[in-house]
Amino acid sequence: MDHRHDVAVIGAGMVGVSTAIALARHGADVVLIDRRAPGRETSFGNAGVIQREGVHPYLFPRSLSKLLAYALNRRTEAHYHLSSLPAVAPFLWRYFRASHPDKARRTYDANIPLFAGCLAAHDDLATEAGVRDLITRKGWLRVFRSDAALRAVSDELAELEGLGLSVSMPDAEALAKLEPHLKTDRLAGIVHYEDPWTCSDPGALTSAYGGLFARLGGHIIERHVTGLRRNGNGWRVETDRGPVAAETAVLTAGPWSKALLDPLGLKLPMGIKRGYHRHHAPAGNGYLTRTIVDDEHGFVLAPMARGVRLTSGAEFARHDARPTPVQLERAMPRARALFDLGESVDGKPWMGARPVFPDMLPVMGAAPGLPGLWLNFGHGHQGFTLGPVAGRLVAAMMTGDTPAFDPAPYRAERFATR
Repeated sequence: MDHRHDVAVIGAGMVGVSTAIALARHGADVVLIDRRAPGRETSFGNAGVIQREGVHPYLFPRSLSKLLAYALNRRTEAHYHLSSLPAVAPFLWRYFRASHPDKARRTYDANIPLFAGCLAAHDDLATEAGVRDLITRKGWLRVFRSDAALRAVSDELAELEGLGLSVSMPDAEALAKLEPHLKTDRLAGIVHYEDPWTCSDPGALTSAYGGLFARLGGHIIERHVTGLRRNGNGWRVETDRGPVAAETAVLTAGPWSKALLDPLGLKLPMGIKRGYHRHHAPAGNGYLTRTIVDDEHGFVLAPMARGVRLTSGAEFARHDARPTPVQLERAMPRARALFDLGESVDGKPWMGARPVFPDMLPVMGAAPGLPGLWLNFGHGHQGFTLGPVAGRLVAAMMTGDTPAFDPAPYRAERFATR
């Protein structure tokens, strides 16, 4: 442990890699630490959408009928482990309370500046990393099975248009040109979100950003981080192969962040949303060029390099609980009613976990009461989208630059306890 880095970034997902790049661009000596190579954990398994339109938070259902349906645990969009309820119930209660319309509105307002620069920030990194070919700029499609469901999103669509974003409702002829192999005869309508981008291999994109970080002079070490502690006026990252010393540290370990932070006395109300995916070959000569989202039934069909990725809705369970990919099986008939999926090309479903706070905003900024430790995690479904923006924001705060927008809504002080 002779060498002492300027910054240790703990966690090599999209958020961590982007943070490391931003700090390296400021001239810092940065080491990026993770048990696996960049992009092999949570950032590997998402739907691959860079959601420029994603300012509306994912709210906990508040209608009694939906809550009763979820309680039966037979829905595709949500699933829970009964044995995990004692562990996850406190978070779910806070999540429910934060989904009140007034509180959710504050989250929406805080999201507007956060999402505004996501496309440009990704374009910057993808261009420099030489992987713009992994990104498609065609938007994505959201399917609706009833007129009532379409009417329910009218205000949301109007707000997006008010922000200058492009949304449309293509008719049957236009849809046939956009996605000729999508089966739309049983749908009430489709919304085309035109601004977002999609990625054909999220893990490869994150890995390429890791390669860019290395070319900028950054250090990447694959070690299992077991703890964090103060080391004089700096920080010591404990790993399974010895400690790593740094003047400052940034915790970007996604769903593992809370376990590293709790022993330091800073206990934040972070929860976990687990999720699954599996790739399928298209049946026959069918193909998709855009991601298809059916949020009524909690699944996504995303065209990927490996095949069509079917992703599940949220599962609430302990992070280390056994995998239960029942949502994929429940979604399959609905998915095949939209697009002809062939057999799976994966040996078994992939499982990952998304870190999320009750108010659906990440924590970004200095760790209260822990000088030299910075936080950048809890981005929920949007870590892949927001990583480059979040990395720039935290790097600006760490180096004394003026942030591109006010970081106050994302500070840990909003619910920090010690």
